[in-house]
Amino acid sequence: MRFSLYTILSISLLLILMHVAATFKDWSGYRKYIIKELERTYDAKVHIGGKVEVSLITPKLTFYNAYVQYNENKEQKLSDLISVRKIEIRPSFLSLFLFSLQPKSITLFGMKSNKENLINIINTKASGNTVDIVIKDSQVSFKSDFADIVNIKEVAVKKNKQFFGEVKVGDNNYNFSGKVNITKKNVYISVESNFVNLLFTGNRNQEELQGNLTLTINNSSGSVSNLAKIINLSFLSCVIPSENIEISSNISLNESEFTVTDLKIDSKSMQASGTIQNDRKGDHTNLNISFSKVDLDSIQNDSQRTPNMKDLLECFRAVVPKNLSLNFNMEASNIQYQNKILDNFRAVLKSTDGKAKVNTLLKFPGINNISYLSGEISNNNALSEFDGDLLIEGGDFESFISCFFPSIKMKENQKNQFTLSSKLHLAPRILSISDIRLLNNKESLQGSIKMSYAKKRSVIDGKFSMHNPDADKYDHSLFSSLSKMQRLKNFQYDANIKASVNNLILNDTKIKNLDFLLKMEKGKLVADKIKLSGEDFDITGNAKILVDQKYAKPLLDVNLTGNKFNGNIFKLPNLLEVKRNSRNEIDQIQWSTKQLDFLDDKEGFDANVQINTAEFKTEQNILKDFNLDAVIRNNVITIRQASYVLEHGQVFFQGYLRPDSMNTRFSIVNLDTKKIGKVIGIDNLNGQVSLNGEIKTQGKSFHDWASNLSGDVNLQAQGIEVTNADFNSFITNLLSSKNKSEISTFAYVDIYNGSTFFENISGKVSIKSGICSTSLQFGIDQASGSISSNLTLSNFALASIFRFFFIPPNYSNPIYIDMHLDGPIWRPKVSFDVDQIFIALVGKRNS
Repeated sequence: MRFSLYTILSISLLLILMHVAATFKDWSGYRKYIIKELERTYDAKVHIGGKVEVSLITPKLTFYNAYVQYNENKEQKLSDLISVRKIEIRPSFLSLFLFSLQPKSITLFGMKSNKENLINIINTKASGNTVDIVIKDSQVSFKSDFADIVNIKEVAVKKNKQFFGEVKVGDNNYNFSGKVNITKKNVYISVESNFVNLLFTGNRNQEELQGNLTLTINNSSGSVSNLAKIINLSFLSCVIPSENIEISSNISLNESEFTVTDLKIDSKSMQASGTIQNDRKGDHTNLNISFSKVDLDSIQNDSQRTPNMKDLLECFRAVVPKNLSLNFNMEASNIQYQNKILDNFRAVLKSTDGKAKVNTLLKFPGINNISYLSGEISNNNALSEFDGDLLIEGGDFESFISCFFPSIKMKENQKNQFTLSSKLHLAPRILSISDIRLLNNKESLQGSIKMSYAKKRSVIDGKFSMHNPDADKYDHSLFSSLSKMQRLKNFQYDANIKASVNNLILNDTKIKNLDFLLKMEKGKLVADKIKLSGEDFDITGNAKILVDQKYAKPLLDVNLTGNKFNGNIFKLPNLLEVKRNSRNEIDQIQWSTKQLDFLDDKEGFDANVQINTAEFKTEQNILKDFNLDAVIRNNVITIRQASYVLEHGQVFFQGYLRPDSMNTRFSIVNLDTKKIGKVIGIDNLNGQVSLNGEIKTQGKSFHDWASNLSGDVNLQAQGIEVTNADFNSFITNLLSSKNKSEISTFAYVDIYNGSTFFENISGKVSIKSGICSTSLQFGIDQASGSISSNLTLSNFALASIFRFFFIPPNYSNPIYIDMHLDGPIWRPKVSFDVDQIFIALVGKRNS
């Protein structure tokens, strides 16, 4: 008993001494021997750059800063090697004494590897069925530049055919576990995770394997987008819905072929069925899939991540293998896109000798609307590229626009023939669309565009020419689009697009030529070198949209200078609504009650606008020396200065417009009264009038503005001639009148034979709550006088008194007579108090 105790203590002491000795011993001298044994055992080149440690009590070999090379190519890049910060090998205790490294487990810490080498590690000869492989705190790249990596917290493949792990892809963590059990008669494979659950059960014999596969994908967190990116298939995130997807099939495998039958794919947004057949001897695969339901609207709305074009083009970094022989046929019906049903899509891909030919057909809503895409994917043994032709044609242009460009609305259905064709070139970081040709009735477009993508900034170059476009057919609003320009802050492109437009129709106004250079860069969009020319256009300038931290909103900066500009391209709201009778006489004039919306689509941006032109054409006039300096801030238009010269008159004003109010200070000098009278149906005024003052109002329509207008205006007029009313002869005739009958004839008949020249009219207009109260003085040949009136602006109702002062012969003091002018301003009623006139003139004369 005592001997046994001594023996145990001696052995323990010996082990402790050996462990201490092993701990402090420098094993670096055995590096070559250890490397030789590892390379022989694992069939790989091993490089150990750090120290080597050995522990004997718990047998363990530890290597630091190791590199493993499975490829014999001496020129292999460092990124193609497996770099490991630390490797722990736990051999059996007996193997140490036999000088043979037969591990029970291998643990790799801080490994950096590509996907190919990761597979080599798991499939290494050393692993066989007798070793556990564990990887911790490591990274695996699916691209050579480590742009997309999988962070491995821990992955373990056990010798009992079970495995488990925890990895992180993007912002998502994935836990998984599973088991593989293969016997002589049965195969069982299961995987469970928070992303995918897989179960395969089957029977096998010496000749074949048959079984059933069920796969459930939980893509609610957008996991497919992350995984698709790291395997260089970003386009999958566009078509795979962010929802649970059920996949099932029957699988058969034998020496000559591999088949997948009764393949079914089912989710809320898509349903499909298909087959896969692989001729293992001929190395040829046929894949057929048919979709009976595809809800693209739902897929796009639920998508966690929308890949950009750069990500999609990166798919061409994968080379079509020369030994890939594939026929891929796909059909789809009942495709919901933009709230429309596309009922026929077909795609055929045939791959052989490292090339793939592609042909697609799509029928979309509209009369005979159909598109074709054909081309070939080729490669240069390093990268792939696609060259093809696109053709879209049909008899319903409006349906084409609404389906693929839903932001553009057409005012009327354009059921006419159209064709759109182009050549496509796609390669890593390059998208080129050349020889673009669109023909739609009289409208046509030609051009090309090329996008070149880089890591930091990408470049877009293009050139377009358009002929006979009619913008009036489209329901568009440039201003509503400006509020969306905040995205320029993160714009990753530098763009230069040259555009030329001929015979453009805009608001029934023809622009013969419009040329500009569109430039885009981060925080800025510029339409530079703008040139408008034509019958009523001769102007140049630029327009900028600026988005920067110093701007709370996108800033539109417009500067135009030239000789001629047709302002009719801007559609202004109608001030008045005029109703006429069958004789074209005015029956009613009223202010427009339509809600003012000129600021509704401008709240999302600010603006600076400067226009200087020698001639500015409007519907009624040609404005000379036109100058406009205005700004928009916080949905308020401030007119710093607006001035122009008319044929007779000069106008200057400044002020502001808010969505529900207006204030302006103005000065109008020598304005032709015919221009004013024409607006309100008065055609018997000639002369010039000058006005200055300040007015303000509030409301949501011009009718509201008229009803709430207030302010003060000074009026000065010279040389006003009123035709069809001869007040001088009227007064002269009254002086010789003898009775009321004569006075009545003079007042209601003879007064309209001739005209009256007012030497001057001056006074003030006080406006309050939409009522203009005037107090004016005037002078004519036979009298002087005053005008007192109230004009209700909301309905143009006039109530006024004209008082004429004159001194009859043999009178020492002046007398007066009154004329009332009442009713609608375009057709007022003239009335006199005949009795008052008779008493004032005839009665006093007889007395």
